[in-house]
Amino acid sequence: MRFLRTPLLSLFFALIFCQPAAQAAGTPAEVVENIHAALLNNMKHGKEYGCDGRIKHLQPVVDASFDVKQIASIVMKRHWKELSDAQRSQLIAAFREITVVTYASTFNNFGGEAFSTQTTETLGDGSQIVHTRLQPSSGDSVALDYTLSGTAGNYRIINVTADGVSDLSLRSVQYNQLYEKKGFDGLLAWLQEQSKKMQANCG
Repeated sequence: MRFLRTPLLSLFFALIFCQPAAQAAGTPAEVVENIHAALLNNMKHGKEYGCDGRIKHLQPVVDASFDVKQIASIVMKRHWKELSDAQRSQLIAAFREITVVTYASTFNNFGGEAFSTQTTETLGDGSQIVHTRLQPSSGDSVALDYTLSGTAGNYRIINVTADGVSDLSLRSVQYNQLYEKKGFDGLLAWLQEQSKKMQANCG
Protein backbone atom coordinates (compact mmCIF):
# COMPACT_ATOMS: atom_id res chain seq x y z
CA MET A 1 0.00 0.00 0.00
CA ARG A 2 1.57 3.25 -1.12
CA PHE A 3 -0.12 5.39 1.54
CA LEU A 4 1.03 8.97 1.90
CA ARG A 5 0.63 10.74 5.22
CA THR A 6 -0.13 13.97 3.40
CA PRO A 7 -3.72 14.61 2.22
CA LEU A 8 -5.41 11.55 1.23
CA LEU A 9 -6.60 11.49 -2.20
CA SER A 10 -6.61 14.25 -4.39
CA LEU A 11 -9.28 13.02 -3.07
CA PHE A 12 -11.99 14.17 -3.56
CA PHE A 13 -13.99 12.99 -5.59
CA ALA A 14 -15.35 13.27 -8.86
CA LEU A 15 -18.63 11.78 -9.68
CA ILE A 16 -20.99 12.06 -12.58
CA PHE A 17 -23.90 13.59 -10.80
CA CYS A 18 -25.90 13.87 -13.97
CA GLN A 19 -26.94 10.41 -12.87
CA PRO A 20 -29.00 9.85 -9.71
CA ALA A 21 -26.64 9.36 -6.78
CA ALA A 22 -26.98 6.30 -4.60
CA GLN A 23 -27.89 7.04 -1.02
CA ALA A 24 -25.45 6.35 1.76
CA ALA A 25 -27.55 4.65 4.41
CA GLY A 26 -26.66 4.31 8.04
CA THR A 27 -24.99 6.33 10.74
CA PRO A 28 -21.99 8.54 9.93
CA ALA A 29 -19.68 5.88 11.37
CA GLU A 30 -21.28 3.19 9.18
CA VAL A 31 -20.81 5.30 6.05
CA VAL A 32 -17.10 5.65 6.85
CA GLU A 33 -16.75 1.98 7.75
CA ASN A 34 -18.22 1.03 4.36
CA ILE A 35 -15.43 2.99 2.68
CA HIS A 36 -12.82 1.32 4.86
CA ALA A 37 -14.26 -2.14 4.13
CA ALA A 38 -14.09 -1.46 0.38
CA LEU A 39 -10.48 -0.28 0.64
CA LEU A 40 -9.46 -3.35 2.66
CA ASN A 41 -11.18 -5.64 0.17
CA ASN A 42 -9.28 -3.99 -2.68
CA MET A 43 -6.01 -4.27 -0.79
CA LYS A 44 -6.51 -7.96 -0.02
CA HIS A 45 -7.35 -8.68 -3.66
CA GLY A 46 -5.10 -6.05 -5.20
CA LYS A 47 -3.23 -8.23 -7.69
CA GLU A 48 -6.28 -10.33 -8.48
CA TYR A 49 -8.46 -7.31 -9.29
CA GLY A 50 -5.80 -5.21 -10.97
CA CYS A 51 -6.23 -1.46 -11.28
CA ASP A 52 -9.39 -1.64 -13.39
CA GLY A 53 -10.97 -4.11 -10.99
CA ARG A 54 -10.15 -2.00 -7.94
CA ILE A 55 -11.67 1.03 -9.65
CA LYS A 56 -14.78 -0.96 -10.50
CA HIS A 57 -15.22 -2.11 -6.89
CA LEU A 58 -14.74 1.40 -5.52
CA GLN A 59 -17.03 3.36 -7.82
CA PRO A 60 -20.39 2.40 -6.26
CA VAL A 61 -19.05 2.94 -2.74
CA VAL A 62 -17.68 6.38 -3.59
CA ASP A 63 -20.92 7.27 -5.36
CA ALA A 64 -22.95 6.32 -2.31
CA SER A 65 -20.69 7.82 0.33
CA PHE A 66 -19.33 11.15 -0.94
CA ASP A 67 -21.30 14.31 -1.72
CA VAL A 68 -19.13 15.19 -4.70
CA LYS A 69 -21.40 17.98 -5.89
CA GLN A 70 -21.13 19.79 -2.55
CA ILE A 71 -17.40 19.14 -2.41
CA ALA A 72 -16.93 20.65 -5.87
CA SER A 73 -18.90 23.76 -4.96
CA ILE A 74 -16.91 24.25 -1.75
CA VAL A 75 -13.55 23.67 -3.45
CA MET A 76 -14.27 26.13 -6.26
CA LYS A 77 -15.53 28.86 -3.90
CA ARG A 78 -16.86 31.92 -5.73
CA HIS A 79 -15.91 30.47 -9.11
CA TRP A 80 -18.62 27.81 -8.79
CA LYS A 81 -21.26 30.45 -9.57
CA GLU A 82 -19.42 31.38 -12.76
CA LEU A 83 -19.76 27.89 -14.22
CA SER A 84 -22.57 26.70 -16.46
CA ASP A 85 -24.50 23.56 -15.59
CA ALA A 86 -22.57 21.66 -18.25
CA GLN A 87 -19.22 22.82 -16.83
CA ARG A 88 -20.27 21.87 -13.32
CA SER A 89 -21.19 18.37 -14.50
CA GLN A 90 -17.82 18.02 -16.24
CA LEU A 91 -15.94 19.16 -13.17
CA ILE A 92 -17.88 16.83 -10.87
CA ALA A 93 -17.15 13.94 -13.22
CA ALA A 94 -13.44 14.79 -13.18
CA PHE A 95 -13.46 15.01 -9.38
CA ARG A 96 -15.08 11.60 -9.16
CA GLU A 97 -12.58 10.02 -11.52
CA ILE A 98 -9.50 11.39 -9.81
CA THR A 99 -10.86 10.33 -6.41
CA VAL A 100 -11.56 6.76 -7.41
CA VAL A 101 -8.27 6.38 -9.29
CA THR A 102 -6.32 7.81 -6.34
CA TYR A 103 -7.90 5.34 -3.91
CA ALA A 104 -7.34 2.45 -6.33
CA SER A 105 -3.69 3.43 -6.77
CA THR A 106 -2.93 4.07 -3.10
CA PHE A 107 -4.74 1.17 -1.47
CA ASN A 108 -3.47 -1.53 -3.81
CA ASN A 109 -2.05 -4.30 -1.63
CA PHE A 110 -2.42 -5.65 1.89
CA GLY A 111 0.30 -5.97 4.49
CA GLY A 112 -1.73 -6.22 7.69
CA GLU A 113 -3.08 -2.66 7.70
CA ALA A 114 -6.13 -1.95 9.85
CA PHE A 115 -8.71 0.82 10.19
CA SER A 116 -10.32 1.57 13.54
CA THR A 117 -13.30 3.82 14.24
CA GLN A 118 -12.90 5.98 17.33
CA THR A 119 -15.68 8.47 18.08
CA THR A 120 -18.30 10.59 16.31
CA GLU A 121 -18.56 14.31 17.04
CA THR A 122 -21.54 16.53 16.24
CA LEU A 123 -20.72 20.10 15.20
CA GLY A 124 -22.87 23.17 15.75
CA ASP A 125 -24.15 23.20 12.17
CA GLY A 126 -25.32 19.60 12.45
CA SER A 127 -22.47 18.08 10.46
CA GLN A 128 -20.68 15.06 11.88
CA ILE A 129 -17.01 14.21 12.27
CA VAL A 130 -16.06 10.55 12.47
CA HIS A 131 -12.62 10.11 14.02
CA THR A 132 -10.74 7.04 12.78
CA ARG A 133 -7.20 5.77 12.57
CA LEU A 134 -5.28 3.81 9.98
CA GLN A 135 -2.52 1.57 11.26
CA PRO A 136 -0.05 0.90 8.43
CA SER A 137 1.92 -2.33 8.25
CA SER A 138 4.77 -0.46 9.93
CA GLY A 139 5.25 2.89 11.60
CA ASP A 140 2.88 5.23 13.38
CA SER A 141 -0.85 5.22 12.85
CA VAL A 142 -2.51 7.99 10.83
CA ALA A 143 -5.49 9.98 12.11
CA LEU A 144 -8.25 10.12 9.49
CA ASP A 145 -11.16 12.42 10.34
CA TYR A 146 -14.20 12.35 8.04
CA THR A 147 -16.64 15.26 7.94
CA LEU A 148 -20.16 14.32 6.84
CA SER A 149 -23.25 16.37 6.15
CA GLY A 150 -26.86 15.34 5.64
CA THR A 151 -29.66 13.90 7.72
CA ALA A 152 -30.21 10.67 9.57
CA GLY A 153 -29.90 7.75 7.19
CA ASN A 154 -28.39 9.85 4.40
CA TYR A 155 -25.07 11.22 5.60
CA ARG A 156 -22.38 11.81 3.01
CA ILE A 157 -18.70 12.65 3.28
CA ILE A 158 -17.58 16.16 2.29
CA ASN A 159 -14.01 16.20 3.63
CA VAL A 160 -11.19 13.98 4.86
CA THR A 161 -8.48 15.29 7.16
CA ALA A 162 -5.30 13.24 7.44
CA ASP A 163 -3.16 13.97 10.51
CA GLY A 164 -4.72 17.43 10.78
CA VAL A 165 -4.35 18.36 7.11
CA SER A 166 -7.62 19.01 5.27
CA ASP A 167 -7.84 17.63 1.75
CA LEU A 168 -10.66 20.03 0.97
CA SER A 169 -8.59 23.08 1.94
CA LEU A 170 -5.52 22.00 -0.02
CA ARG A 171 -7.44 21.20 -3.16
CA SER A 172 -9.34 24.45 -2.92
CA VAL A 173 -6.10 26.44 -2.99
CA GLN A 174 -4.59 24.38 -5.82
CA TYR A 175 -7.67 24.23 -8.03
CA ASN A 176 -8.56 27.90 -7.66
CA GLN A 177 -5.02 28.89 -8.61
CA LEU A 178 -5.22 26.68 -11.71
CA TYR A 179 -8.64 28.06 -12.60
CA GLU A 180 -7.47 31.66 -12.28
CA LYS A 181 -4.36 30.99 -14.41
CA LYS A 182 -5.75 28.61 -17.02
CA GLY A 183 -9.51 29.01 -16.90
CA PHE A 184 -12.07 26.23 -16.73
CA ASP A 185 -10.73 24.30 -19.73
CA GLY A 186 -7.20 24.38 -18.32
CA LEU A 187 -8.30 23.12 -14.89
CA LEU A 188 -10.41 20.35 -16.42
CA ALA A 189 -7.60 19.25 -18.72
CA TRP A 190 -5.17 19.18 -15.79
CA LEU A 191 -7.49 17.03 -13.69
CA GLN A 192 -8.05 14.61 -16.55
CA GLU A 193 -4.32 14.39 -17.24
CA GLN A 194 -3.56 13.66 -13.57
CA SER A 195 -6.10 10.83 -13.60
CA LYS A 196 -4.56 9.34 -16.75
CA LYS A 197 -1.05 9.48 -15.25
CA MET A 198 -2.15 7.78 -12.05
CA GLN A 199 -4.08 5.11 -13.91
CA ALA A 200 -1.08 4.39 -16.14
CA ASN A 201 0.97 3.66 -13.01
CA CYS A 202 -1.83 2.11 -10.98
CA GLY A 203 -0.63 -1.47 -11.31
